[in-house]
Amino acid sequence: MDANPSALSKPGTISQAGDSYKKIHSIAKQQPLTIVPGDGTFAVAVLQHDKLDEITPANFFWFKVKGKHSVKKVRAAYEERADAHCVFKFDNSPISDSTQMRRLDCMNDSVIVFTAHKQEVGEEEMDPANPTPSSFAPSRTPLQPTNTQLPANPSPLGMDIHAAPVKTETANMSLYEVSENVTPPANVRIERSPRPYGPVVKNEAKEEQSGFSQYANAPNGFQTPVDGEAPANASFVKQETVARDTPMDSAVPSPAAPEAKQPSMNERFQKLISEGTPEELEAEVKSCQAFLRELRKPLEGFVAQNKDAHHWVAQIEQLQKQNVDTPTIIGVVGNTGAGKSSVINALLEEERLVPTNCMRACTAVVTEMSYNHSDNPNALYRADIEFIQASDWEKDLRISLKELIDANGQVSRECTNPESEAGVAYAKIKAVYPSRTRDDLAHSSVEDLMKEDCVRNVLGTIKKIEKSQPEYFYRALQSYVDSKEKSTEDKSKKKEKGEKKQMEFWPLIKVVRIYTKAEALSTGAVIVDLPGVHDSNAARAAVAQGYMKQCTELFIVAPINRAVDDKAAKSLLGESFKRQLKFDGTYSRITFICSKTDDISITEASDSLGLEDQMSEDWDKIDAIEKELKGHKQEVKDLKESKGVFTELINDAEEGIELWEKLKDQLEDGETVYDPSKKRKRSAEPKKSRKKAKKSRSSSDDEDEDDFIVDEDEDEVDDEDANSEAEIDSDSASDKGDPLTAEDIDAKITQLKDDKKRARRERIETDDKIKEVSHKIKALEKAREKIDTAMSAICIAGRNNYSKGAIQRDFADGIRELDMESAQEEDPDRFNPEDDLRDYDEVARSLPVFCVSSRAYQKIQGRLQRDKAVPGFRTAEETEIPQLQAHCKKLTEAGRASNCRNYLTNLSQLLNSLGLWASNDGIGLNLTDVELAAETKFLKLRLQKLEQSLDKAVMDCLKEMNDTLAENIFEHYEHLVELAVAEANNTVGNWHRKVNRDNRALGGYYWATYKAIVRREGVFSNAQGTHDFNAQLTEPIIKHLASHWEKTFAQRLPRVLSSFSRQAKDLLTAFHREIELRTMKTGSGSAGVAMLGQQLKIYEQVFATLATQMLEMINGLQREANREFTPVIARNLSTAYDYCANESGGGCFNRMKAHMSQHIDHFRGSMFSESCEEVKGLLLKMCKQVSNQMSEHIDVVFIRIERDYLEVISGTQLPGQTMPKWERHMRAGVAKVIEDRNQVVMELAQNAAAKKVEDAAKDAPQIPGNNDHEGGDDDQSRDRSPAPQVKCEVTNNDMDLS
Repeated sequence: MDANPSALSKPGTISQAGDSYKKIHSIAKQQPLTIVPGDGTFAVAVLQHDKLDEITPANFFWFKVKGKHSVKKVRAAYEERADAHCVFKFDNSPISDSTQMRRLDCMNDSVIVFTAHKQEVGEEEMDPANPTPSSFAPSRTPLQPTNTQLPANPSPLGMDIHAAPVKTETANMSLYEVSENVTPPANVRIERSPRPYGPVVKNEAKEEQSGFSQYANAPNGFQTPVDGEAPANASFVKQETVARDTPMDSAVPSPAAPEAKQPSMNERFQKLISEGTPEELEAEVKSCQAFLRELRKPLEGFVAQNKDAHHWVAQIEQLQKQNVDTPTIIGVVGNTGAGKSSVINALLEEERLVPTNCMRACTAVVTEMSYNHSDNPNALYRADIEFIQASDWEKDLRISLKELIDANGQVSRECTNPESEAGVAYAKIKAVYPSRTRDDLAHSSVEDLMKEDCVRNVLGTIKKIEKSQPEYFYRALQSYVDSKEKSTEDKSKKKEKGEKKQMEFWPLIKVVRIYTKAEALSTGAVIVDLPGVHDSNAARAAVAQGYMKQCTELFIVAPINRAVDDKAAKSLLGESFKRQLKFDGTYSRITFICSKTDDISITEASDSLGLEDQMSEDWDKIDAIEKELKGHKQEVKDLKESKGVFTELINDAEEGIELWEKLKDQLEDGETVYDPSKKRKRSAEPKKSRKKAKKSRSSSDDEDEDDFIVDEDEDEVDDEDANSEAEIDSDSASDKGDPLTAEDIDAKITQLKDDKKRARRERIETDDKIKEVSHKIKALEKAREKIDTAMSAICIAGRNNYSKGAIQRDFADGIRELDMESAQEEDPDRFNPEDDLRDYDEVARSLPVFCVSSRAYQKIQGRLQRDKAVPGFRTAEETEIPQLQAHCKKLTEAGRASNCRNYLTNLSQLLNSLGLWASNDGIGLNLTDVELAAETKFLKLRLQKLEQSLDKAVMDCLKEMNDTLAENIFEHYEHLVELAVAEANNTVGNWHRKVNRDNRALGGYYWATYKAIVRREGVFSNAQGTHDFNAQLTEPIIKHLASHWEKTFAQRLPRVLSSFSRQAKDLLTAFHREIELRTMKTGSGSAGVAMLGQQLKIYEQVFATLATQMLEMINGLQREANREFTPVIARNLSTAYDYCANESGGGCFNRMKAHMSQHIDHFRGSMFSESCEEVKGLLLKMCKQVSNQMSEHIDVVFIRIERDYLEVISGTQLPGQTMPKWERHMRAGVAKVIEDRNQVVMELAQNAAAKKVEDAAKDAPQIPGNNDHEGGDDDQSRDRSPAPQVKCEVTNNDMDLS
């Protein structure tokens, strides 16, 4: 829709809208309309008054209005159509009837949305400029959840400016201020004796209806207001009058801000927990941390002498230590050449930061990138390089030496082949020990090599790098992690200088951690470049495996020109990787990145994507430009030839001038001279001059980048001249003609000079024409380049869109294949391939896909200065790197918000409990000793029952988890073991099969590869990929168990934990209701119990958070467990691996294969059962750990509940005892800190409310009698008629008021 630009220029225009308005605005616009706003007209949507709970596009009435029309006119039209008397709200706030439409276009799209609210009988109409009771009528706000503890209308601090009922209260009275003019009403009974912090009061008449009382002596932020209660005391209670039947006009509101209930600190927390954004939550947590430091001060001096003070300080310290900054780990995986490093560098806004991918495959290092929180200008770029331990290098070195040294004790000839096992080992050892020759290595032992100081000094250490500039940082980092720069240095220089070759560190590095101030990492994202999990070094492989288990998200990078063809999303880097994702439950946490989108052929792309029609006009333009270019280039060529002719004329003229000036000199010397054109002996000088002229022509034409072509006729003339010269030489008696006079010579020189001037002038004009045509050529080439860029952009965008859809479909197909495979094997008789086990369309849509060009983005950002411009990208957004950066930050939102909500929930619970404690002066309840003992006994019995019920709920949850695992996983073990046993010999047979050179996947290994595998306990990677004997043997188990495992941990166990959370909440609610009924009967402590009612929602959040935490714990432990199938197999085969690794001599390969076959055949019956039992034990241990954690959390919650309820019902002092003065002051200090904090919250809310009213006043009508000049006619018609007649055209809920 066309935006209304004039809306922004009008004074009083509402320029911003709240989130609630934006949501309802977007929903309304989903309705197809016949109204076309723009050019001074607006489309107005009104949510029907009886559809406030059903916000759908169909529930809006639409009207077409002009900019000068007022709200009143639209409201009148709505009331006539809806047959109801209503009031309008805009952005959840009442709106003045006189406000014009042009001032409400805050979204700049000429679409305005109101909500209609039914006006009750007897309720007066309201105008914000002159509020009436109707402005305070409670109504539910659209798009906002119903919450009895939260205000309905949002505001910057969570307050409702127009809340009901309206109360007049002595503003902001402290707990310590005294009101001497207030007396308690007749129906109010004082429960406790007066105390310095405010008494507990009770309204018996109202309590009969609500069952709750006002706990007035609690800090102000923790009172639960109950309609009809009027807490009062002769000396210490604030006055609060509930205006129910008083007309609004009799209570004159403040013009700046109407009296309204301001949100307490607790209400603010609850609103933020339910609705706050991660940024708002983090800001609140930061603010609360300072508040907690203040809250500790009144208590710290009494920790040693008072157990309560010690308890509360410990609680505050525990909350202060609660970590809200947990990282979101994003693993980046991809095959070699996928462009991972380039994508990561662009993501981090750096030209070169991540180490380049030029290291050998055996030295792939895990690189972790985090945000740099250091403010040191000399440490803007930091890195920690962690080296492997000495034991890890010793083990690696022992294996490498065995592969390097052949059976004769010499370095293997294969060491020169970098792809061979010996070549990899030689490169690694030579890098660390550069001074060792081949002969030295052949006679070196592992112990000798380990003794070298330069190696021992770095093993097990961490090297730190700190630089202020990225280029310095990159060079320093490369010197450790890469061998490229060292290997390409000028070796001759080193030889001349006699320098010793330096040791390289890359084989010894375990992990590199980089810290940089990248915006994409600022919210807690940690990007981890995972080169592979099957590294030749066990320590590095373990690091990669560890990160894979921790990853919150996985970025899979593949070049776009291979991503679709290779079905990269479907294969996901191999079947084993895909199944591991299924086990880990991370399929839903994958982001696919298609790199190198700038690598495209326009011709091929337009043909394959069917873009010929769309680009036909551009092709026509290019054809026309090419034709014009061809003509201009020919014109330039012709002009250059003409320029050559003029240059020749100039040269001839210069030769003639030189000749005639020479004749003139001879004449002046007294010699007789003749006209050389009539008779001239051709001497060496004219020939030399002609050659010089030719050379001059050639040189001149070279400058114009065009070769001068000598005419054949000219060659003939030259030949004739040569013959003529010979004839002249032989004929010395020829006639010389008349002698020349000085006048003749001067006339000839003048003529030649004129000829030269004309030729030079013509040549200059020709040069100008050449420049003019050259400019045209450049302009045409620029136009062609612009069209090429546009066409490239079309092709790139088309390929991106196609690739995204294809990759998403391939991804869903890959999951479907796994599901079908599992379903078929689970129940072949009932398997139906037509039945979808999940919504695969939704699976496809849920996969984020980004098609990026890191090179184009870097170029647009001003980096890669030496590279050429990348065609097809006009803005940074077209490279999709900014979108990927935003996605990276968004991935952290869930974790950040969850941590902050957990923090605020715990803080809210702490403050409620602390408020109850601080408000208790220890005098005791208004009960006899017998009554107090009876109430305490009753409470303790109920607390004991609650504790037992919660413990039972935990045990039931443990039993249900164990039953779920047994039913869905353990009962399949027997069948899976049988499958693995039956398949084991076939698997071994494939290893020992003859090598198929054409298709290596069919099995079979060369001796060197087989030897390398057994030396590394069954796992080895080379150019052909990863070879894992252990995983191949467990493949039948993993393959058939994947689906059951996923269902168990993704669906069934979460339901068990959710059920526990609900059960715990129900138990606590039932307990509270029982105590509440008891206090209502006895009349003691009901005010405090009502206060504790607020805690129920907080504990509901605590239990929900507990379930989430336990689920995260389960996922972490199950990822550990599902990787334990193969290590058990490796342990069972360890003796066979050792035997095969030590075999040598003739026939050793056959002996190795025979031993391996016999060993596996002998142990296959037991090792697979042992493998399954190992995992079973880990899962049962997991359940026990989860159960223990739940019990600990429940105990903590129960202790807090017990303390709070005993505080309210029984008090803390024995009958007849008085609380010491120092303790009363301590509690009063705590209460004051809480009250001051709550006062700050309320003042902020009041300021925000006043600002909101002030902003609304700008849109209020002018003084009566002064019409708005812009809408005077409309205002006059409004004054004359309360319900103006409108001309309507109704089509699909659209009405034209214009």
